[in-house]
Amino acid sequence: MKGRYRQLLLGSAMALGSVLVCSGSAIAQTGSENDTDVSDGSTAISRQNASDDAMPQDIVVTGIRRSIETAAAQKREASGILDAISSEDLGKFPDSNVAESLQRIPGVAIDRNNGEGQSVTVRGLGPSFNTVLFNGRSFASDGYNRSFSFDLIPAELISGAQVYKSSLASLQGGGIGATINIETPRPLPIGGFKAVGVGRALYEKNSGKVTPELFGLLSDTFLDNRLGILGSISYQRRIASIDYIATDGYLPNTEVGPSSAPLFTNVYAPRNQDVGNTRDSRTRLGATLVVQYEPVDGLTFTADGLYNHFKSDQETHALGSWFEPSNYTAATIDDNRSITSLTTNGNADFISSGSVRDTTTYEVGFNTEWRPSSNYSMVFDATWSRAKNSGGGKSYFTVIGTPTSYSFEAAEGSGIPSTFGYSNGALTDASLGRTHIAGVSGNNITEKVQELRWNNEWKPEFGALSALRFGATRTLRDKTNTPYSSDPNIGCLYCGYPTLADSSLLSPFKLTGLNSGGGQVPAEYLQYNARDYFDFLTSTAATNALDSARDQPLGTTAAIFAETNGYAATAQPGTNVREVVWASYAAFDFKTRLGGMDLSATLGGRYEYTELQSSGQQLQLTDLLPVAGDPTIYTGVFANDREAVPVKQEYSYHNFLPTLNIRLNFTPTLQARFAAYRTLTRPAIGDLAPSFDYGTLRPATLTASGGNPELQPYKADNLDLSFEWYPTPTTTLSIAGFYKKVDDFIIQTFADEIITIANEGNLPVGGLIVSPNSARFSVRRPRNAESLEVKGLELNVVHVFDWLPGALSGFGIQANATFVDTNRPFDVTKTDQSFAAEGIGNSQNATIFYEKYGISARIAYNRRERFLQTLAGGPGNEPIFVRNYGQFDGSASYEITPYARLFVEGTNLFNAKYVTTGRFDNQVLSYRNTGPRYDIGMRVAF
Repeated sequence: MKGRYRQLLLGSAMALGSVLVCSGSAIAQTGSENDTDVSDGSTAISRQNASDDAMPQDIVVTGIRRSIETAAAQKREASGILDAISSEDLGKFPDSNVAESLQRIPGVAIDRNNGEGQSVTVRGLGPSFNTVLFNGRSFASDGYNRSFSFDLIPAELISGAQVYKSSLASLQGGGIGATINIETPRPLPIGGFKAVGVGRALYEKNSGKVTPELFGLLSDTFLDNRLGILGSISYQRRIASIDYIATDGYLPNTEVGPSSAPLFTNVYAPRNQDVGNTRDSRTRLGATLVVQYEPVDGLTFTADGLYNHFKSDQETHALGSWFEPSNYTAATIDDNRSITSLTTNGNADFISSGSVRDTTTYEVGFNTEWRPSSNYSMVFDATWSRAKNSGGGKSYFTVIGTPTSYSFEAAEGSGIPSTFGYSNGALTDASLGRTHIAGVSGNNITEKVQELRWNNEWKPEFGALSALRFGATRTLRDKTNTPYSSDPNIGCLYCGYPTLADSSLLSPFKLTGLNSGGGQVPAEYLQYNARDYFDFLTSTAATNALDSARDQPLGTTAAIFAETNGYAATAQPGTNVREVVWASYAAFDFKTRLGGMDLSATLGGRYEYTELQSSGQQLQLTDLLPVAGDPTIYTGVFANDREAVPVKQEYSYHNFLPTLNIRLNFTPTLQARFAAYRTLTRPAIGDLAPSFDYGTLRPATLTASGGNPELQPYKADNLDLSFEWYPTPTTTLSIAGFYKKVDDFIIQTFADEIITIANEGNLPVGGLIVSPNSARFSVRRPRNAESLEVKGLELNVVHVFDWLPGALSGFGIQANATFVDTNRPFDVTKTDQSFAAEGIGNSQNATIFYEKYGISARIAYNRRERFLQTLAGGPGNEPIFVRNYGQFDGSASYEITPYARLFVEGTNLFNAKYVTTGRFDNQVLSYRNTGPRYDIGMRVAF
């Protein structure tokens, strides 16, 4: 059956292509259409998207105006509904990060990682619902899902990007939200010699560090502009400092206080509160090389490659305060039955943790564009890319604690929660520190993508038929996730604070960026070096002390370390998903007149057949054992000495995706568009893995999660309508409405599953221990279950005030607003809601700029209103919301000479704070102070 589908797809497309190749030179072209189509992935993209033909050839426009004109021309001439951004010049992108530029587009919002744009949401649909192409090609990324990490690619390497909001048959499937195509420059379209150099110094206010950013590009053509070579390199170093507050969530339906005399029942109880600082040292090195050769007119060969290395090394020092519900000694609640204050006995946990994201990305591609006649063109494109995050075993989490009582108060208004009332010396006396958790973890994630595409365009001009496009694609995506960790029994060997830690390990630490948020948290506590702590825990003094505390023979702990790898990380059961998508498409372009107005339409369809092969390994839990001295945690015991059992599963499905895009020109500057189309988004790679992982093992919370290799893709029927007015090349006014009905929506459902345990620790029956040999786990699995509707409105205006006199003619504005709604919002009054639309929220953007007399300046504001980020997260499986977030960015530059320009830029100028909350707004889950950053530098271009 699989072979028949392949033969059907490729055979039919190649047969049609052969006929048209033979007849192409005999059929005369009588017209052409400028169409923003990413079907070829290389040379034709630059030519089809070029806006130079629309402008008088004796006018040279540069800078912000050029960027606006290019983007407007692409939007105006596209077959479908599209928005675009363009570089102002080579190596000069509107923002230092591609995602941060994309957020200026109507309907686009971004998610940030430590103050830097990382992924995009389009029309309320999150990162996994948006297909990202690189020069028209599928591209590997380092996450264990389908979202693309924009922080991997330096912005200087990018020449532009298009956001396709309505689908075209030639576009790879996967983008219910949008398909985003990122472009890099090519030497033949540039023409001649071009050299660009940029150097800047980046200053992070929170860390107080200054780091360098460098970029260089060389491009030239030879052999009478038949041969072109372009190379570029980019380097960036950044040291960010983030002060934060975090909690693991609120436990619903919880009893607090002693079980014999509870303070309250059926309340939302906070799990903990951490206050801390994360230092993120980031290094990004990127390079591209492109060679183009046009031996004869109409035949162009392009070979290109990309290398990028991104490393984020994070180190965190935090103070943790754990709120075990049974240990509350006092508490108050509000009308929503959320704990608003509490006092408890526990430990002040000094946390030293860290993680490494170490990603290397390679991409190589070859493209042939052949135009044997004026009415026929064919493109063959082959690409291979790989992204590998070598973070396995490079993350760690350790705790040294001090016994103390403390209190908590929930946030009020827009403020932050408070923790206070610690015992004298608990946060500053190093001699009181006691040993606790220590472990190493991290994942190696590797994705490889191979893609072959064959695309054709024939322009017969038979009556109303102006063009026929057809082609075939094969995309292979192979993703592997291998977790690494130290032995979990080693990680909890010292659990329960059994022995004193070496006081020389601990030293004072001070926070500076939290106590201005309306709450009060400790600004000073103790810190330590985690590596030194690991060495101490394996020392003879520490192991003997633990043996004495556990009342066991001396040498017992040392023997356990000797029998294992200690705190060294080893590979754990991993998963692999191999996905092959075979596709063919055909699209027909029509042009006619309707009531004296130009009407153009594109009718097409795309057929995709998907093969999946999922494999992995699973552990089998056999028992839960109590931990001496710590009643809040269990130790898991696994069969076969933690040897996992391999599992493998195969699955396939197919889909037909029709598309219709219509454009009606009322006047040469006023037009309307209508689009009706079907799209799909494939399940997250991690959801397809046949895994079953045990999560939290605590008396109040037993959780596990698993995958589902038989998931169907999300499928959406879409309608779009827009009106666009282009009175001048630098003016755009548009309004667009959209509607999406998404079926087979995948939800993470929680269900109770009973796991058999030996119960050698004689755990008493009650709570989650439902019988002497059974424990009840809350297991989270993805399933196709629901449908939802998303609808919205986009308003957009771009205008340069050229008509104003003198210096005032340099001003311009870009502004847009997006309003999104859904029929499946989250209802905070329901505690059993298993499904709601995530990511739905309104957004607004505004940029005021000035460009004249060698001066270029802008101030930009981006705002995203409160939205549901995660339906169920944390130990309580409760929702996570993001509060309203607005950020100002700015830049200014001055042209010293025609070849050199000085500039200064600022990001998050007024230090906006990123805050997430639980079901109710006073349930603050995180508060992050990333601080502003500034850079100053010079750009030279010849």
